[in-house]
Amino acid sequence: GRGRSEPRGATKRRTGAGAAADWLLCCQGMASQVAPCMPFQWFRRAGWSASKGLMPGRGLERRADDLRGRLQEALDALENSAADEETLKRLSQDLKQQLQAFLEVLQEVERSNATGEMQPEAVKDWLSKFFVAELPQRLAKNLVRMEFEARNDVVTVLSHVVRLAPLVEMDFMYDMAPGFFEQLVDGYAIPEIATHCGLMLRSCAREEKLVRAFLHHNELTLKLMKFTRHEEFEISTDAFASLHDFLLKHHEVSAKYLQDNFRAFFSSYNKLLEDGDYVTKRQALKLLSDLLLARKFMKIMLQYIGDDSYLQLHMNLLRDESKTIQVEAFHVFKIFVANPSRPPRVHAILFKNKDRLISLLRELAPHRGEDKQFVEDMKTVISKLEALEAPVRVATAGYTSGGTEPASPKSSGAAS
Repeated sequence: GRGRSEPRGATKRRTGAGAAADWLLCCQGMASQVAPCMPFQWFRRAGWSASKGLMPGRGLERRADDLRGRLQEALDALENSAADEETLKRLSQDLKQQLQAFLEVLQEVERSNATGEMQPEAVKDWLSKFFVAELPQRLAKNLVRMEFEARNDVVTVLSHVVRLAPLVEMDFMYDMAPGFFEQLVDGYAIPEIATHCGLMLRSCAREEKLVRAFLHHNELTLKLMKFTRHEEFEISTDAFASLHDFLLKHHEVSAKYLQDNFRAFFSSYNKLLEDGDYVTKRQALKLLSDLLLARKFMKIMLQYIGDDSYLQLHMNLLRDESKTIQVEAFHVFKIFVANPSRPPRVHAILFKNKDRLISLLRELAPHRGEDKQFVEDMKTVISKLEALEAPVRVATAGYTSGGTEPASPKSSGAAS
C-alpha cells in the first residue's frame, strides 16, 4: 500500500522494476543492525548525485562524523570493559558490526573514485575523519581484545584505506605512521595477533610514502628483524615476509635507507646468518641474495662485497652442515668472486683459501646438477678462483682467528 507520507498517486510511479528496487532497499534498511541506514541510503543523505558523484557538503560531513562516532563508541566500550570473556565477546561483535558498515562504504568509495564518479576532495574529507580520530592506532592497540573475525575486518578496512589515501595525498596518514607501525611490529610478540599485524604491515609496504615513513625510523626495522628469529615458525616467517616487502617493494627508498644505515643494519642482519637456525639462515640468505643482485642496490652490493669480514661469513656458510644452506650461500659468495675490483684484503683471503674453496665447490656442484644456471655459475666461479694471482702481501690473508691457519673445509669447526 501507499506510505503515510507519500503523495497521492505515488504508487503509479513505483511499479515494476522501480517497485522491486524500493522493496530491496527497504529490506536492507530493516535488516541492518549496524546503523540507521546502509550505504545506499548513506550516499543519498551525503549528497550523492548520479551525474556528479559524491560531492563535499554538510551531508557528507554529518554521515562521516556519524560513522566515526560509532566506531569510537565501540572502541571506547572495548577499551574500558572488564576482561571477562563474555563481555569482550559481546563488545567485539558490536565493533565488528561497525567495521562492516565502515567497510561497505569504503568499498563503494573506492569503486566510485576509480570510475571518476567521486571528487578527490570528497574522498579526502571523508577519510580525514578516520585519521583525525586516530582510529588506526586505536584499532591496532585493541586487536588483542577482539575476536578473530573482528581482527580480520580491521585488516580489510586498513587495506582499503591504504589504497585510497595516496590518491588524495593525505599527508596526515604519514604523520600518524610511526606510532601505528610500532604497535604493529610489537604485535609480533603476541601470537594471537601476529599474523594480523603482519598483514597490515605488508599492506602499508605497498605504498612508497609509508615505506619511507617506516624506514625513517631505523629502530623499527631492527625490531622487526629481531622477530625473524622468533621461536614460533609462523611468526618468524611472517616477520621475514614483512621485512622483505619493506626492503624490496620500493627499491629507491630502501636503497637510500641501507646506504644511510649500512653498518647498523648489516651488523644485525648478519647475526641471522651467524647464529640463526636452519629456517632463519635460509630465509636470510635468500633475501640478501635478492637484495644484492637488484640493480638499484648496486652501491650497497659493492660496499657489502668489499668487506672482508662479510666474505669470511659466507665462506663459513659454504661449509654449513646443510647442503641447502651451502647452495644459498653460494649465490652470495659468487658475487665476491665475480667482483673485478676486489679490495686487496678480499683478494688476499680468496687467494689464500682458493684450493680448499675450489674443492668444496666441486663437492657441492652435483647437488644442483639439474639447474643449468647454477652449474654455469659454479663453473664460472671455479675458473675465476683458479685464475687468481697472488697478491702483493699474501702473508696478511686468511680467514682465521687469532692468527692460526684456517680450518679445512671438511672439518666441523667454522672459520671466524
